[in-house]
Order: sequence, then structure tokens, then C-alpha cells
Amino acid sequence: MGNTVIQLRNDTAANWASSNPVLALGEMGLETDTNKFKFGDGSTAWNSLPYVGAGASFKYGEYALSADQASNVATNNHIEFDTLVDGSLNAPSTGSGQAKGIITLPAGKTYKIQLILRAIYSNPGGLTVQMYNRTTSTGFGMQIGAVSSTYSSTNSSNGCTLVAFITTTTDIDIEARITGNQWGTTISSNYTRLIIEEYGGY
Repeated sequence: MGNTVIQLRNDTAANWASSNPVLALGEMGLETDTNKFKFGDGSTAWNSLPYVGAGASFKYGEYALSADQASNVATNNHIEFDTLVDGSLNAPSTGSGQAKGIITLPAGKTYKIQLILRAIYSNPGGLTVQMYNRTTSTGFGMQIGAVSSTYSSTNSSNGCTLVAFITTTTDIDIEARITGNQWGTTISSNYTRLIIEEYGGY
């Protein structure tokens, strides 16, 4: 009785990407030069399918301010992130003022978002921020507040951290929106960061 060989559908990564086939539901496709593989769902083309297991990629983005934000620090404006420090997620939008700091998140993923904020005050007060989905005009995650109870001639500052999650079904634009401000005059570039981690597909 002879041996039976079961051979999976396979090709190089470049050939898979070029042909971009739709795998049947449960059908496995192997990249012979990377050892990465995917399972089909019967409708999604190869290039849009996630990899399975340890061979998949992990995407993230770390965003920063190139300089202190001392203008447009007002309710219903947003933090003007203008620099992708590290990672492979989309760069923030560019332009002047409130054209900066909008980040597009691709559909079909869950994202963990962490905002580290440091505000500088001219008087005792507070500044509150929430992540905001511009596509649906809704906030998500809890609001956070950096509060200063004292003031000195060299200005006072305080920080806070926000963690939020969002799952996308379509591409969306998000921002870190200022929901309230009392005497917060500057957002510090040295201590303010937005970190987004993409989950799904690995």
C-alpha cells in the first residue's frame, strides 16, 4: 500500500500577492519562502487576509508633537500630532493648525490606543481630552483630565494617561480631542505621546 501525500496550496509571497486569489472557506495557503500562511473565508482576496500564527506582522504607531502646542488648545479642537516617531501605521495628517493630528485606521481591526498627555498651565485649572471618531462624530473611551491645583511664575504642569479600544468595520479617522480647557495654555511636546497598537491577523 503506497503512501499518500497531502500537499497544501502553496507559492512564493510575491506570486500570492500578484495573483491575489480568493481561497475557499477553510482552505490554507502557504508562502514557501516565508513559511507564513493564511486561511480563506470564501470571499476575501489573499492580500486582504490576515496571516495566522507567529509569522504574522504586528503593526503600531507612536505619534508625537514636533514642538509644544501653544495655539488651538481650546475645547472641541484636537492635539496636533504631526510626527510618526516609530511604527508602520498611517502617518498623521499634515497641514497647519487643526489640519494636523488626524490618523486614519484601516477597517477590520481592533486597536488599543494609549494617550500620554502633559499640559502646562498659566493658572490653576484643568484640561480634559477624549479620543474621537471623526467619521461617526462620536467620542470613545473615557475622558481624562490633567489638573493643576497650583501655579508658579515658571508655570505648572501635570499629566495623565488614557487607554481606549476601538474596532473598525470601515476606515475611520480619529483624533485626540480636547473636551474642556480651563487655563491650560500649552501641551508639552516632551511628554505627550499617542501610541496605537493594531490587533487582529496574528
